[in-house]
Amino acid sequence: MNGRRRQAGQILPLLGISLAVVLGFAGIGVDVGYLEYWQQQQQSATDIAALDAAEQLAHSSCASNASAQAVAKSDASANGFADGSNGISVVPNSPPVGGVLAGNGCAVSVSITSSNVSTFFSRLFGFNQAKETTQAVAEASANAEGAGCIYLLSPSVNQNFNGATVTAPQCGVLINDTANFNGATIDVGNIGYAGAAPNENGSHFSLATPAPMLTVADPCPTITGCAAISASPPPTSSCSAFNGNGYNGSLSPGCYSNLNLNGATVTLNSGTYVLSGSSNFNGSKITGSGVTLYVTASGTPPNFNGAQATLSPPTTGSQIGVLYYQVLANTGSPNFNGTNSSFSGLIYAPGATGVNFNGANGKYVVLVFGGMNSNGSIAWDFASPAPGGALVKQAVLVQ
Repeated sequence: MNGRRRQAGQILPLLGISLAVVLGFAGIGVDVGYLEYWQQQQQSATDIAALDAAEQLAHSSCASNASAQAVAKSDASANGFADGSNGISVVPNSPPVGGVLAGNGCAVSVSITSSNVSTFFSRLFGFNQAKETTQAVAEASANAEGAGCIYLLSPSVNQNFNGATVTAPQCGVLINDTANFNGATIDVGNIGYAGAAPNENGSHFSLATPAPMLTVADPCPTITGCAAISASPPPTSSCSAFNGNGYNGSLSPGCYSNLNLNGATVTLNSGTYVLSGSSNFNGSKITGSGVTLYVTASGTPPNFNGAQATLSPPTTGSQIGVLYYQVLANTGSPNFNGTNSSFSGLIYAPGATGVNFNGANGKYVVLVFGGMNSNGSIAWDFASPAPGGALVKQAVLVQ
């Protein structure tokens, strides 16, 4: 009997050691789980910092690297990783100093290191703290799939695509309210809406389907030519009238208080055409390259109904890429109807809520309207380079 008691006593130390080992492994498991959680939170903060910094680059046409780096640090801090706090180091570089995007002024890399991540049970074995490093690289890219090419900015206008056929696979349609897509065939890379769910009865979406999004801002500040013409509008003095019914010839840039080209065959010479009064292009045949049409607050937006227009914007200079610019205060709606017309570049009328854009085609077009009606067929080849380069850049996470 006494022998059995002695044997039972021998088991207790072994049991204690076993329990200590089990508890030790359990404690280490808790620490590993916590460190993994910390790493995920830190990686998320790193990704957000890089993306928002790249967005800053996009808004400045890749000309504000110092601001992008400041945005990265500010975002990291807002997400709990303030540079210099509790062993945390936030290092943004724009352009990146290494990797495939080294030296790219449209890119930013962000590295966050936490040197004092506390442990709980591992400290029993001498591991009081751990170190975590996360990295991310983002770029302001003009080639992002589904980057914006149709911006419909009004938060209170139901956009109309009833019966429309839109073929632009690399295009993003961004709607700040909602839309009617009844009977439409839409082949675009991205469709976002910030208002109520769209009407989609009988519609067909080949690539992307409409999805909720946050409200988008006017992209003009991110487009080099648009930002330039906004900051420095062309002069509106010494305007003249031109009544060109049936005219056959060329036209020089300048300011026009009235421009009537009904039934005319006209070549627009390169330059800026300021429209401060009425304008009408019905039934005309108009060609021109290196052209910018600028509509003032008092100007009547042009009507291309029945026209054969082939127009492209400047490929160099301050107004690069801008084909049509209508000031925000002008709420009149231009008409770009006509299956025989081809446009390229930026067409900008942010205050107009009833723009008709039907049947026209083009190689690279970015539309910015308050509201739009499109009941016809639109086909754009967004794979082709824009005049002077792509207009809209979008922040994308590279790694």
